[in-house]
Amino acid sequence: MAKIRELVPELAEVARTELNENPANRDALIVAFRTWINEQNYLEARTDDQFLVAFLRVCLWDLELAKKRIVFFYNYKSKERGLLKSRLVDDKLLELARSGIFATLPNPIGPGGPRIHYTRMGHIETSKHSVTDIFRFHAFRSEIELNTDDNWNISGVVEIMDFTKIPYSLLLQFDASMFRRMNAFLEHGIPTNLVATHIVNASRETQFVLTVIRNVMKQKELLHIHPNVESLAKAIGKEYLPVELGGNNGALNDAMSRYEAQLNSFASYFSEDERYGVDEKLREASEREKEQRQTSLVSGVTGVPAVSGEAGAFRKLNID
Repeated sequence: MAKIRELVPELAEVARTELNENPANRDALIVAFRTWINEQNYLEARTDDQFLVAFLRVCLWDLELAKKRIVFFYNYKSKERGLLKSRLVDDKLLELARSGIFATLPNPIGPGGPRIHYTRMGHIETSKHSVTDIFRFHAFRSEIELNTDDNWNISGVVEIMDFTKIPYSLLLQFDASMFRRMNAFLEHGIPTNLVATHIVNASRETQFVLTVIRNVMKQKELLHIHPNVESLAKAIGKEYLPVELGGNNGALNDAMSRYEAQLNSFASYFSEDERYGVDEKLREASEREKEQRQTSLVSGVTGVPAVSGEAGAFRKLNID
């Protein structure tokens, strides 16, 4: 039997009705997923049940899609060292955890609903924090949630971004190319879905950044801009806001100690993570070998040479 956390009834119902989860074949699919990973000479990946089930769930239990997603996840971490830097929990990450920029609110939107992140952009000190530093923290947090938060994995995440006193120098760091690179990991790598992004207290000076972001988003309807907190409360429910905004969903400052404790508890996990990834040369060689086998099979069955250049299953993931 698979070693995964038991879901509360409301979340189990979401998994069943929206993600196609079926206890009758769940364990067999997890085993098949692990077996496939172990057979790939180019892929070193974690294979514990809870880790694998996160990818199967976000892919609606489609094994082939889960294979592609986990390859993208590890290939990205292998190739984008410029964005992710070291996989070790270092002073920079702990400093960001204590900064008050980020908060994961304790209650999701209902027992079976999405997790809520709250980001105070005005707390970012550009003399200390770059856009890539912020992205790196987000990536680490996502991997902790991958292992600990079933609401985040199954029902997705709602991002609330408070633009009060956002440093103008931070806005100047954004460009479409960097955003696409970051967004690729968030959209195609980590096993969750963005339900909505709510931006509150945005000044006119931020409009060009929002335009850049909206233009590269596939689902532009996910981005909501609110002139004030009242508008935000009406959209998601006042009770789901933090106490600082008149809600009862925890205090933003409490998140600082929780993040620091989580990062420290996952320090050995991230240290081990250095050994996981994708060897691109071996992957390409594996794809060529697969194509050759397919060509030989088609030629042998039909007696006609197969068309060359047939794409392998993992040759390329097209990213918008």
